[in-house]
Amino acid sequence: MKIAKVISTCFKRGRIRLNTQLTGDPVGFFSHSQNFTTVSDTISLINYQLKMETKYPPGIKRDIIIVNNDVGSIEGNKFIEEINNKEIAGGKVFSITRDNVGLAFGAYNFAFEKFRNMYDFFLFIEDDQITAKKDYLKIGINKWNETPNCGFVAYIGINRVFKGWSEISELELNKKNAFAAYGGCGLTSTKILNEIVKKYGRIPHNNKDIDHIKSIAFGEIAFSKVFIDLGYKLTKLKKEILVIPAYDLMRGIKYRKYPTLSEIIIWFIKLKVYSLISKSPFLLNKYLIIVKEIKKFFK
Repeated sequence: MKIAKVISTCFKRGRIRLNTQLTGDPVGFFSHSQNFTTVSDTISLINYQLKMETKYPPGIKRDIIIVNNDVGSIEGNKFIEEINNKEIAGGKVFSITRDNVGLAFGAYNFAFEKFRNMYDFFLFIEDDQITAKKDYLKIGINKWNETPNCGFVAYIGINRVFKGWSEISELELNKKNAFAAYGGCGLTSTKILNEIVKKYGRIPHNNKDIDHIKSIAFGEIAFSKVFIDLGYKLTKLKKEILVIPAYDLMRGIKYRKYPTLSEIIIWFIKLKVYSLISKSPFLLNKYLIIVKEIKKFFK
């Protein structure tokens, strides 16, 4: 059995989230922290990814495929070239630069199209998430084998898709298929991916533009949906934590997947309050000022 771990990366990003936050249904700490805004940040992040492969060995031999979504970074693209064919414990690194289309899911599609004849299974993950548990691949394969009609083992979690996404008619969501694995992070087989490509032409991704909302709709949501539509099961490791936000891990912050009951209650109250006052720009502005002052007080 041959396995590839596909890591999507990019040398231009501006989003900063200093702390991992609650989100989703069921609610959990899935809105991961991130603060990698420069080329050197991303180079350090990729090196950290490879370092963690030694600290947390996968338990099964695998190669790592790093797909760089090209944003014109000379320094970044050079780094990707330099680590290509690098030997690591239990495998090899293949690193490639491609056109920045479809973000992470375009990268997953690119890697699969190029390497699908070499591997039996693919594990997909974005570069700011770390597989931080010993035997992370062995655990995933065991879950795959014990799950009848398994199509995808979600390594972070599975979210019930917010009803608002149903307004995008092309998604064709219903009660049975409106579920998504966070970040498309998880394990699946070449056999099933071949079925997906045969029916849909590609691993789902937004191949028209770089619009972020469309990339979520036609990437993260559509990617999980096609497994269900083909009759396969999405499954997850319930309490076990296989993936930790890189920015948390780098800072030594202990990661929890699920909140306490009191945290859930407070989160839902804040969500309801925000949904009500957000209808008024005046009230929303006052609310944000109050929240900011409360945060300053507790600091």
